[in-house]
Amino acid sequence: MTGRDDHGSPNPARRRAAASTAPPGRHKSTAAAARAPSLTALAAVPRFAGFLILVTAGLLAGAVSLVLLAPSSGPVPLVGLALAFLSGALASLWLTRAGSARPDDATQAATIEALTLEREALLDDIWRLKDCEARHRDVLDTLGDVVTRWREGGALTYANDAAMRLFPDGSMSALHASEGRETGDGFADIRIDTAEGPRWFSRVDVPVRDLTDGTPLVQTILRDVTDRRRVEEELVAARNQAETASASKSRFLATVSHEIRTPLNGILGMASLLRDTRLTAEQHSYVDAVHSSGEILLLLIDEVLDLSKIEAGRLELSPARLELTPLVEGVVELLSPRAQAKGLEIGCHIGPEVPTHLVGDGTRLRQILFNLAGNGLKFTETGGVTIDVARTRDTAQVPSDRLLVTVRDTGIGFTAEDADRLFQEFEQIDHGPARRFDGAGLGLAISQRLVNMMGGTIAARATAGAGAEFRVNLPLTGADGVRPQPELAGQRICLITQSQVEGPLIARQLGEAGARVTLLSPGDEAIDEALADADLILLDQLSVTEAGGWLAGARAIGIDAPAVVLVTPAERDRLPRLRAAGFGAYLIRPVRSSSLLQVTKSMLESGAPLASWDLQQDDRSHLAAMQQRQESRRPLRLLVAEDNDINRMLTEALLRKLGHESLVVGDGAEALKAFAEGNFDAVLMDLHMPGIDGITAIRRLRARERELALPRVAVFAVTADVTAEARDAALEAGADAVLAKPLDPDLLRNRLSAPQDGGKAAG
Repeated sequence: MTGRDDHGSPNPARRRAAASTAPPGRHKSTAAAARAPSLTALAAVPRFAGFLILVTAGLLAGAVSLVLLAPSSGPVPLVGLALAFLSGALASLWLTRAGSARPDDATQAATIEALTLEREALLDDIWRLKDCEARHRDVLDTLGDVVTRWREGGALTYANDAAMRLFPDGSMSALHASEGRETGDGFADIRIDTAEGPRWFSRVDVPVRDLTDGTPLVQTILRDVTDRRRVEEELVAARNQAETASASKSRFLATVSHEIRTPLNGILGMASLLRDTRLTAEQHSYVDAVHSSGEILLLLIDEVLDLSKIEAGRLELSPARLELTPLVEGVVELLSPRAQAKGLEIGCHIGPEVPTHLVGDGTRLRQILFNLAGNGLKFTETGGVTIDVARTRDTAQVPSDRLLVTVRDTGIGFTAEDADRLFQEFEQIDHGPARRFDGAGLGLAISQRLVNMMGGTIAARATAGAGAEFRVNLPLTGADGVRPQPELAGQRICLITQSQVEGPLIARQLGEAGARVTLLSPGDEAIDEALADADLILLDQLSVTEAGGWLAGARAIGIDAPAVVLVTPAERDRLPRLRAAGFGAYLIRPVRSSSLLQVTKSMLESGAPLASWDLQQDDRSHLAAMQQRQESRRPLRLLVAEDNDINRMLTEALLRKLGHESLVVGDGAEALKAFAEGNFDAVLMDLHMPGIDGITAIRRLRARERELALPRVAVFAVTADVTAEARDAALEAGADAVLAKPLDPDLLRNRLSAPQDGGKAAG
């Protein structure tokens, strides 16, 4: 019964053939009109027959009367004649009335024609509906989808060819029983056993009605999606495999980074200790080279680890309230030695409209700036790098304040083709075996990922040979505070420098504070006039041969404005001579904005040398005060748990240098035993040790304190694993803080001072 419904209709081809042979409606109407007169004549026959019957009956009655009454005389014959004439009169009267009641032939023909036309129109509609149904069935059969119709209760009323092929007689009940049919709006992917094996179908149930009697039906359409499901399952399997591989890679990198960090921390720590011994100048340079190389390798390890965490989705931001200006200037100062070693400059400018505080992840923002500025220094051979921070407003969609950070350099730049791959992992502008610039090519890729995580954008713009510019646009959240600006309105300041990078930044900042700044080089013709008109002179030590001699020459020609000298950290040994030459103050390059404004304002107000001029003296006083505070503290007794021989030696030497006594053990079990038997002021616990690891040891140590009601001892987790998971696990176990290897002497000193001050060290 392929393609049949429950009415037993013939197949579509035969129905269409029958429909095509039917005459059009208008042809049938013409034929009916031609047959109308003959039909009218036939309709008149019954009336004429009635007339003849009446006349015949009357005549017969009269004849009978004459025959029967013939022998009689008198009126009897007359009665027969009367009956005959009466019959004729009745027949005439009947014919008259029948003729008056009968419609004329034209009216009757019109009525018949109208009925005939209506009948033919109905026949045309029937044939059209059957043809449309046949076409609809053909479409359903050729689509390839399974189409069935069901009555309430599960009676099948229709099944197309695909349904008959895939579900032979007796197996279609599975379609009706499938979940979703009863509601009339089911839509789902279902797995059904067919004559061709298990297949996946996308199912749609649509409520319809039977055209014959209006009975509600459910039309079920099944589309074979087995191939799609197979592809989806393959994609899911591939994704799961990729996630597993990514997790394995992250674990591998974390393990490898820890294993690399351990000996590297020993190298850096020993180099730091070696620096403090008596070395010749040559030996000192060798130690510096070892330490610098170790720091670069440590930075590379951190970059690889960060990238793996970002790719695995395990890197989380830690927003907090931060002060922006010290953060940016700290990056500049951190990169300053690298810049000065290459003969480059680095500086920053923060617009007066930028708030003093905002909410963000300071560590990651510092990392972004460090990567961008450090990258600029790497690809720059003359000139320098500037960091400019401004507040802007985004009006493209929802108006919002944004933080715009622009990092510019005067390096080799790049082409538009290079810009497409700048932010890809392990890509370099200068690549190939003959490349001049080292690095793994991860800094920009990591920076872009971090910026995206912060909800911002990063873009690069450059011209080959003309430097590069990177713009970081970040949402400005939690902004508060206005940067204070000293009153320098009307003050005339003359800045003498050959700097093409930091010089304009200093002039710009003084100008924003209200000063009238003249920026000149030592050989400019207008310098004498500018100096004579100045209220304050700022002289860059690097722009002249001898700053003291230059100032003496200016005084000789009557220039009496107070002077401030700008020096690099390497020129600190010249400060006593510069002070003796008459300079009232000095500023260390790169110049901090707070120091610049404070020193210039103080010099303009007093005109005399500042009381705190000699930083070396301040440093000596500061160191003496620290030493006095250190001597006033009692030596601490510390328990150190460390399984690596080099790290044990390094930690013991560092603690001895800080004036503390230490007991060093090799694993967690020995640490717990020593803690139970001895009395310690603090514990340094390595997290990765054989046997009982550091996390377990800290938990047991804290449990012992609670059980015996012992005073809480400061416990510091020490690890080369810098992941957030390791830090959180240590703090959750009961550590007071987490110290990263290699141990920083200043940070360790501060942490160890907290127990004596009665405070708790923070992580």
